[in-house]
Amino acid sequence: MSAHNVFCAGVFFALASFLEARAQNAAVSGFYDISSGEYIECCGITGETRTPLPNSAQRVVKLNIDPQAHTASMTILGDDMRTVFSIIPVCPPSEPPIFFSFDLGLTFADHFVFQVDPSPRGLYWNYTLSNSPSRISLSGLVGLAQTGCADAPSKFTHTNVVAYLVAPPRLELRSYTVDGPLLVVQGREGWQTVVEVSSDLKTWLEISREVMPATRCATCPELTVRDTAPGGITTRFYRSYQRP
Repeated sequence: MSAHNVFCAGVFFALASFLEARAQNAAVSGFYDISSGEYIECCGITGETRTPLPNSAQRVVKLNIDPQAHTASMTILGDDMRTVFSIIPVCPPSEPPIFFSFDLGLTFADHFVFQVDPSPRGLYWNYTLSNSPSRISLSGLVGLAQTGCADAPSKFTHTNVVAYLVAPPRLELRSYTVDGPLLVVQGREGWQTVVEVSSDLKTWLEISREVMPATRCATCPELTVRDTAPGGITTRFYRSYQRP
């Protein structure tokens, strides 16, 4: 995950200024945790096959927005937030996998549209993704324009999928003593949490890498990190990020 929180700590004062991007009226680029929805394969000899979401293969929606071009891309990822969800068409057997990653979506004030009809390989898709601050919902389908097998699924649908933005970790300067700054990081429990330091915002050095522990407060697990900075350094910048 590329989102960071950064702040600066000076030797003679304590300063913590959080640079956190917040969506005011629309979705932002980032990872969105799927909380509910359904995936349907149709129709074939067995009819519809319905799978509730989330599952290990469909856990996260990755959204990238280009505000200058007014376009967006959307990808459905698995548990590791890297593996793109895909299916292999049963017929014809030589068909390559269909990856659920869609580029050149059109952006509007409160929704996105991803549509191709058909693509050069005979696929078509039509997804609508509506958004509000830190939440998206999507419905749509991918289909095979032509298939020679009446008993094989040819339409793959997502319906009523709701996902919530995975927020970046939060940094706080808890205290500043002769032993060095004491930092507190809040983030997502169970994720690997990295804290880095820099004196010039160009070169970053990792000073901590730990798994965020679970706590009684499900939304506020935290770690403490001591930066034993060498003497003579007047300014230190900190940033943090998390990965599953």
